[in-house]
Amino acid sequence: MRRGLVLTGWYLVAAMIILAIPVWSSAAEFSYAGPPAFTVTFPGGSSEADEKTDPAQVWRIEYPGGFFCDASVAPIPEGIALKDYPEKSYKPGLEKSVGANSKLSENKEITLADGNKAYYAEFSWTHPPTGTPITTMIVVSYKDGKVVTVGCHPYGDYGKYEKIVKSLKFK
Repeated sequence: MRRGLVLTGWYLVAAMIILAIPVWSSAAEFSYAGPPAFTVTFPGGSSEADEKTDPAQVWRIEYPGGFFCDASVAPIPEGIALKDYPEKSYKPGLEKSVGANSKLSENKEITLADGNKAYYAEFSWTHPPTGTPITTMIVVSYKDGKVVTVGCHPYGDYGKYEKIVKSLKFK
């Protein structure tokens, strides 16, 4: 009986690995030459968005269903500490671009895979034309006199999009 359970467990592990391989192999990477140089890793299945929505955007993709992810590079705003950037700089810009009020529901310091300090923040808002609740998630970091922001704006499958924004890695 015990041997059968162990074998069943191994079969389940093997099946999960086999099922995960297509997801890992379909990953793509956006690379920005800088300054500052960085990469963002994201799952396949996206397409380049037709237009950028902000002059600071250097990358924008769309997933089926209308999910967008983007990266922006701009000068660091004078007098705004990194920890305050999500609320004092990003939030007003988000609200202006979407035409809705938002609530900063999370803002915490993280360490990127390359060792750089960053902040992960989430904003909740409602898409005005459809009434759909959206959670915008961003990772923001200061590097080489620039603010780099990677954001995704999903209304579902949040874990997938959190991984995208947290994949920011400086070269």
